[in-house]
Amino acid sequence: MSYLNREMELSEYIYDNDLAEPKQMGEGDEAEERVVDIYEGSDNYEGHKAATPSAVKPGRTFVRAQTFCLLLLCVLLLAGIIGTGLHCRIELQTHSESWAEERKQTLVELSDFCKERCTSFNNSFYYISSGKKSWDDSREDCKGRGADLVIVNSKEEQMFINSVTLVVWIGLTDREEEGTWRWVDGSVLNSTVFWRYSEPSGKLGGGKNCVDIYWYREERSWNDEKCATQHHWICERMIDF
Repeated sequence: MSYLNREMELSEYIYDNDLAEPKQMGEGDEAEERVVDIYEGSDNYEGHKAATPSAVKPGRTFVRAQTFCLLLLCVLLLAGIIGTGLHCRIELQTHSESWAEERKQTLVELSDFCKERCTSFNNSFYYISSGKKSWDDSREDCKGRGADLVIVNSKEEQMFINSVTLVVWIGLTDREEEGTWRWVDGSVLNSTVFWRYSEPSGKLGGGKNCVDIYWYREERSWNDEKCATQHHWICERMIDF
């Protein structure tokens, strides 16, 4: 076969193959349909993505639930504060009413204490007797007035008692134990600053177990004396309101 003939056959073969290509278009169409299907699937995926916001709703619901719980907690906390405030107010009112009642009762007792006469100094009221009695009888009189014999707690009070310018019994004795001086409230005397020089003189005996204000013109005016001696006395009633 000549070279020219072989070239012509080759051209025809190529031409035939080109003509066969339209037959393969079916496969291309199918591929195109597949591609369309892919795009449709992609659209569906996009549609799924479009539906994604609805999938996010549970998260928003959770946030709303948290917000609701926080608001509820705040309401409960506020209710607790209000409840505590009301409780404190009721307690304060009850305490105030109780204090007012006690104050009223104290004033009634004080009025009875001062029905004859009395004087005041700092937080205490004092009854100064006009008559004379023994130490024991003087104390009984004070108790009957809702008080007791005076207890000297300071230099100022000592000077106040001296200013009465009377020999008076005070609430100090060593009856329980010789030489151990105690006030009528049971407390032990811890200072000797107001004893008269050389007093107490009954520490060696003689039955001088009660104390009076004898040298009232001097700061150091205390003197131990026999409890049966007749003196004026001073009752003290402390007031705390």
